[in-house]
Amino acid sequence: MGKGILIHLQDVNESKKSSKLDIWLDEERENLLCDITSLVKIESVAQEEDPTSDEPFGSECKKALDQFLYISRRDKMESYNHDGYCASAIIGSSNKTKPEIGIWNHLDVVPVGSGWTYPPLKCTIKDGYVIGRGVQDNKGPAMAVHYAMKYCLQQDLIKNIRVRQILGCQEESGMRDVKHYLENEKAPNYSFVADCGFPVCCGEKGHYNVTFKSRNYFSRFKELSAGTAANMIPDEATAVLVTEQGEKTYQCRGIGGHAAFPPGSKNAIGMLAAKLKKVIGRDKNYLDLLEFLYRTASDGYGRKLGIACEDELSGKLTCNAGILKLEQGKTILSLDIRYPITVSGASIKKQLYSEADKSGFDIIKEEDDPPYYMNEKSPFVQTLMSAWKEETGQNDEPFVMGGGTYARKIPNAIGFGPGQDRDFSVLGLSEGHGNCHSADEAESVDNIQKAVKIYVNALVKLDQWVGKGMVNNENI
Repeated sequence: MGKGILIHLQDVNESKKSSKLDIWLDEERENLLCDITSLVKIESVAQEEDPTSDEPFGSECKKALDQFLYISRRDKMESYNHDGYCASAIIGSSNKTKPEIGIWNHLDVVPVGSGWTYPPLKCTIKDGYVIGRGVQDNKGPAMAVHYAMKYCLQQDLIKNIRVRQILGCQEESGMRDVKHYLENEKAPNYSFVADCGFPVCCGEKGHYNVTFKSRNYFSRFKELSAGTAANMIPDEATAVLVTEQGEKTYQCRGIGGHAAFPPGSKNAIGMLAAKLKKVIGRDKNYLDLLEFLYRTASDGYGRKLGIACEDELSGKLTCNAGILKLEQGKTILSLDIRYPITVSGASIKKQLYSEADKSGFDIIKEEDDPPYYMNEKSPFVQTLMSAWKEETGQNDEPFVMGGGTYARKIPNAIGFGPGQDRDFSVLGLSEGHGNCHSADEAESVDNIQKAVKIYVNALVKLDQWVGKGMVNNENI
């Protein structure tokens, strides 16, 4: 399918539709914010529960799933609970043989963490922003998608495809939710995941999680701790050192953030290791330990571990030391590594094995999730790009990112928004606050509404494309 056809899929009455959509969005603004609030107030951090129960990720995730199902049924959508792992809502053609477009979100969140200025579970509205855990990642985006579908349903815009929004409950800590869905339900013909930035993310770096355990006991430490999740840059690290004069506590305060995006952050583990190296004395075992912690957590790019690399498509490898703890006197350290799409995970593992061995550590757990990439010239990508360009007037290109989303687990999937530029200066937040996985996570209400418009346009374009007979299940 040629680019020219994509450009001319826009309906001649689109300007009137856009005006009508703007009016509708203004009327629905308070309802949209109330629905986001109803999800944010639920502390849906995924837990490891009985996989055969109706709440495999804990009661809070089940509450979030139930709340979404309430919202979708209230808005007259065909909705399903998939064994407590996911929920889905459908609009469009009643003909189940029609191509299905999947739109994926998640309702679980990373732990709240510390240092919030605003209540993390209350959804504060201030200066055009909504603030609370999940407003960016991923409850706010889930509602942007829902309201786009709601508008399309009310206006009867989707006739040739089935659009299914699918929401999981363990995206942040394993993605067993999407695995369960795909094992028990038919995958959509093509999907986009609303859990990154605009325009189109057509690929994601490889994702290597590894946990080390020291061979030696470290009895001089009564406490050594930092972080709650490997994919969060820890903003606080603590050590309690036992000395002849008694116990002495050392604490370092960094700047938290998402593991895949080191700029602007400071890993507290690296700061603590640097401080302790100056006070620990000449005990080689302790110095080897602290040097290893420092090398893993000092720059965010793995330079001091010898694994730094990059490529033109996906940029630099990132390396985050996310969790540090003592376990029966031995040190446990977990890393989150995102590597470029042209790089082999095996080469990174080989180097890390060598670094760990010479520093007195063994690898006790690892998981390598290879990168993926969809050609940016594919008609599916170009259709979504066309919708975004029309609504924004911008002319950026598809990109590859380090963030990990459901797209890497789903056949024929890419990322598509809704992240856009934000100006947190109006909120007066502390340095490092405002972003996803950070304290005072915030999102512009205008951005959320703009995302609704982009998604409406994209769904209409996909529906028109199929309606013109220009697509089948193999080449959508």
